[in-house]
Amino acid sequence: MTGKLRELLEARREERIERTARRLLEGEDVQELLPELQQIDAYSRLLATTGPKHRERKWVWPAVVVLVCVTVAGILWSLKVPRTNISMMVDSDSLAATLRSPWRAENVFHSSLMHVERVSTINAPNLGLAIEQHAGDAWFELKGGDIGLEMVEIERNASVEIHTDQDEIDLFASRARLRGRITVTGKVTVKAGPRVGETTVDGSHDISVPETIEFSVDVPQSIPARLSVHSPGAWSLGHLEVTQLGFSHEELQGAGERSVTSGIKGGTVRFDDSSRPVMELREGDFIRARLTESSVLTARGANGVIHATVNGIVSGIGVGNAKRAANLAPTYLEYLYNKKSLGLFWGAIVFLWGVIWGLRNAVLR
Repeated sequence: MTGKLRELLEARREERIERTARRLLEGEDVQELLPELQQIDAYSRLLATTGPKHRERKWVWPAVVVLVCVTVAGILWSLKVPRTNISMMVDSDSLAATLRSPWRAENVFHSSLMHVERVSTINAPNLGLAIEQHAGDAWFELKGGDIGLEMVEIERNASVEIHTDQDEIDLFASRARLRGRITVTGKVTVKAGPRVGETTVDGSHDISVPETIEFSVDVPQSIPARLSVHSPGAWSLGHLEVTQLGFSHEELQGAGERSVTSGIKGGTVRFDDSSRPVMELREGDFIRARLTESSVLTARGANGVIHATVNGIVSGIGVGNAKRAANLAPTYLEYLYNKKSLGLFWGAIVFLWGVIWGLRNAVLR
């Protein structure tokens, strides 16, 4: 028997029972109600032959709704957003980045001692410098007087590293072409050579009118060019557009063994897309970030420390050790909650409706 036919029989029986009971209460003789009672009995017997009624599983759909809501909430709680807006400040003695766009800085460093190595060309005719070394092994050193890095320009996709301490800053650049210009005045000693360990220029000059030394790396190379500045004082690299950003460096442990060491001394990370508290960075933490086009890195230095700030959207940020880093990005649920999104609101409504409906059908029926 179909469910609809059974429901119709049950409805007719209930109708007969109600009508017969009303007539009986009104004082009608029982004998006159026998036909009605016989019909009720017939309905009951017919329903009995079809077996007990299977309760309609009206709890299935509410349960499905609840399950879907719980599953979605779990996914939103566990999945990290692919892009998040951060404000990060880091004090470190090292910085490593990959340039997204060409970088140019002017009047960055002033010192009485600068050393440049692993470049292709060095040109300063008045100082006896005219070196072309296509292998990129040329070097020069300036000592004394007033020495200033007037300009440095590095192409996009370059790997840039900065190491610093109280007395020196080292700037490394590889995998891209670069060029720079240094001006010198006063009593200066000039040394240079076509390769490390070979000196072809060694002289002293008393310069009253600033002389310019131009240098460049003409072919991208994996071995980084290096600029060393002693006692640089305060300096600023301005704004850099980068992709990968980290604050670690390799150290030689002896016998050819190397280890990766964090340069972080301290700092903070604030997630502007989340209500979580500001995260404090401890000395020795490893932190890595992938910056997008809408984020900017600034770096400046004083007293042997690099002060780096990042503001904008990153596509990944993690903290951990030298080998693994835990993703710090907020989850979708944190993001939606912080944005007070309509999607979160309606999601909560659907979730509550599913729970209430499920309980109602499971308990009251």
